[in-house]
Amino acid sequence: MKYTGAIVLASTGLASALTQQCSGTAVDEGGNWWCGAVEQILYEGFSGSGTYKGVTNMGASGECETEDVPYSGPLAPLDEDLSIHIRGPINFKEIAVYNLASEKKKRDIAPSPHVHARRHGHEHFHEQRKNKRAEWITATIDGKVVSWENNYFGPATEVAPVDAAATDPVADVAVAEVTVAPTTTAAEVAKATSTSKSSSKSSSKSSSKSSSTSGGAWERTSYYNAEQQVTDNLVFLGNYGGEGSGVWDTVWGNSLSYLNAAGDGGSDSPKVLKDALIPSNKEFSIFTSEKCDGSCGYSRAEDVAYKGFSGANKVFLFHFKMPLDGDRGFNGDMPAIWALNARIPRTAQYSDCSCWTSGCGEADIYEVLAKGDTKCKSTFHLKNGAGSSDYFDRPTDSYIKVATVFDEATASVAIKQLADDFDFSTGLSEAVVSGWISEFATSSTGSSLFQLST
Repeated sequence: MKYTGAIVLASTGLASALTQQCSGTAVDEGGNWWCGAVEQILYEGFSGSGTYKGVTNMGASGECETEDVPYSGPLAPLDEDLSIHIRGPINFKEIAVYNLASEKKKRDIAPSPHVHARRHGHEHFHEQRKNKRAEWITATIDGKVVSWENNYFGPATEVAPVDAAATDPVADVAVAEVTVAPTTTAAEVAKATSTSKSSSKSSSKSSSKSSSTSGGAWERTSYYNAEQQVTDNLVFLGNYGGEGSGVWDTVWGNSLSYLNAAGDGGSDSPKVLKDALIPSNKEFSIFTSEKCDGSCGYSRAEDVAYKGFSGANKVFLFHFKMPLDGDRGFNGDMPAIWALNARIPRTAQYSDCSCWTSGCGEADIYEVLAKGDTKCKSTFHLKNGAGSSDYFDRPTDSYIKVATVFDEATASVAIKQLADDFDFSTGLSEAVVSGWISEFATSSTGSSLFQLST
């Protein structure tokens, strides 16, 4: 079946037709439909309200007790705290997480309760664990790994207004400030901001170091650099409970634990992940360094119970490579990057005793579905979840940088490949981040739109 341009699906009961673009020719490979390679996919149409089953207890005899957890908001339940999960083979160089500075200040003053969890339907493994409040800093100094609790948060600072014309990498003119309603679509935002952009494929990537700024509307809240062996406000966990931390029993198996530096086992304390290849069928997860409180819901292993990355507005930047390793065993040569509602790994990532089956949320960002394949899928596992058949090329030979943007104003999530020299700086301007949402609407190739059905 061949599609050209956008597929418009008329469905009984829908207020309007859905746009689900398919670039090139759709091909069925083992039950998965693939269209064409793109550099950005924008998802719209998240349902925003409902309930899921939050775990309240995991009994010694195998009983799994739950309660209804309501959620509401343009991106709910994805606005709850999310944990990041990585499966090899992968060389994972860098991650940076950003929140709107104004929202971070509000959460620091009056944090709101959140709940989280998850499991998966592919051959995926995913994990979770809780965080610790005062920042736990770990670094390698003079060849030794040292850790300390950061009690100093620096002097109060004010963020200066950002000049959109100076920071927008694709605009030659100033970008007008636009006020949008919560139901505004990304397409409407794109029309409202209407800037002059290039239509070439290369321009669909955000450009260079000038794209980011050391200050701005978006503040970097967590960071890891493999080469520098530096972490800031994050911890590495794995499903290795009983190996130095966490728990293990014959009923539920392994809980989360601290991850060892090699990324292949547990540890009795937080470690910095080495700058090395993570092989096939090895996984780890990333949480903030903030220890869980009552907002986290039930956690099976309290010693490694950490908060994930919360908020309806958040940006994840990834720097990685997914080399082919020829492994044809379980989960062999099937790398992936995904996010889970953090309740899932804090209970049981690969068990029915989590909120995953009731729709608390998973976002697959770059996932290989078949052994040795070079196509990466993106999918949202929600009550109205689905995934585009357009795909990303697997970066087998060189490193790439990818942004995943959760945008409350447009109820949208964008996954976008960035320029190779994009800097994971301490701040991002609003012009840059909003551009990642709106650029799909330009005539440039390499962009795709997928609207979830309601």
